[in-house]
Formats: sequence, structure tokens, C-alpha cells
Amino acid sequence: MRIKIGTRIAAAAILAAFVAASAPAQSAHREVGQKPEPGVESVVTIGSPLLKRYNMIVVPGVILERDVDVDLGMQGSIRISAGSPMKAETDTPKKLRVCTVAKDTYTNMMNQTGGACLTDRDRDGTFDSVSAQSVMGTTKLLKGPLPYKLSDVPENAGANNHQATLIYQGAAAGTLRLSYREFSNDMARPAFTEDLSFPITDAYPQTVTWRDTKITLLALSSDGLRYRIEVAK
Repeated sequence: MRIKIGTRIAAAAILAAFVAASAPAQSAHREVGQKPEPGVESVVTIGSPLLKRYNMIVVPGVILERDVDVDLGMQGSIRISAGSPMKAETDTPKKLRVCTVAKDTYTNMMNQTGGACLTDRDRDGTFDSVSAQSVMGTTKLLKGPLPYKLSDVPENAGANNHQATLIYQGAAAGTLRLSYREFSNDMARPAFTEDLSFPITDAYPQTVTWRDTKITLLALSSDGLRYRIEVAK
């Protein structure tokens, strides 16, 4: 009898562990806020977001750190840009498979489009293979490991989402250059973009203002721009 009870307990423990490992890290939820938060000193490099404000439904996923460009021969091609949000479809301690929120990252020979997926088969923090999301026989090994960052991403491209982003484009010759990108619903493409420039001096700290946002520039070096978003009054 003791053996049977022990066996049942062990089986139950294994089943519980399997269920826990297969479960998503968290369910979809709405997030409203901004990064970085007001009053926090930050450093940004060229091409990276200086400020993000968002109101969106998010799920666990990843952000790519570099482009993916794969030719599948007669089955088409896969193109995924660095920074593209990808949501988790399989998330266990041994395997992570994510697929693009945008549904135009895979194109077949008839110019029909769909989503694309990446798989980290050993959870070492890099993707090993790529495939079309709903097309059998399209899995292909990547030429080298592809790093990624775990991050909450939009649940889908048609959700009720909004995000406004200021991208740092550099500072030189007395000018600070930013790019404003506004996303609504389709988080794969900006609904509105605007290039911005602000006169600056060589003296720090100094402040620039855009709309209702005041940005204090603290220092500029080869490491990037050190700055702080001020608390709105």
C-alpha cells in the first residue's frame, strides 16, 4: 500500500511539474505607462528609444536584436526586422518558440503572406531555427545563434493598442535629432512618423521641450546620451 501511495504521489508531482512548465509565464493584460519613468536617469544610444509611452494589451514574448533574412527556395522567404515583437507560443524550461505579431513576415512564391516563428531549442538565450508559422516543411536552421530579449509584446496587431516612441538619432553640430513614431492598433508599422531636431549647446545639463515632455540632457559621450525625463507639472 505504501508503494502505491508513493507511486501516486510521484506521478502527481511529475504531472504538476509538467503542467507548470507548459503554462505561459503570465496571461494577457493591459499595460499603461512610459519608459523610462519620470525622474530616472538613463543612457540611450543612436537608433534606440529615448522615450516610450504606451497603452496596450500585452503577452509574454521577445524582442529581436538583429534582422532575420532567410530564403526558403521554392517555399518563399522570411524577413523579420530587428526590434520586431514576437509572442510566445511554446514556453517551457527546455524550449521557447515565438511567432511574429505582424502577419507579413513570411511570403510564399505567390506573394501570399503570413507570420514567421523562431525557436530556441535548448533555452540558451539564442534562437536556432526559423519557420513559417502555418506552413509545414519550412523549418530551417539559422546560420548562427540569434540573441533576443524577453519582453512583454502586443497581443496581436489588431488589438486596441497605442504607443508613442521617441527614437534617438544622434547629436552633432549643435543639433539633437529625434524621430517620433506613433503606433495605433497595428504595432508592426507606425501610423505616423516625424523627424525632429532641437538646437543644443556644448554645455550640460540643458533642457529641450517637445509637446508636454521636458527632457534634461545630462551628458553626451561615446557611450551615448545620458538624460532624464522630467516629472510633468
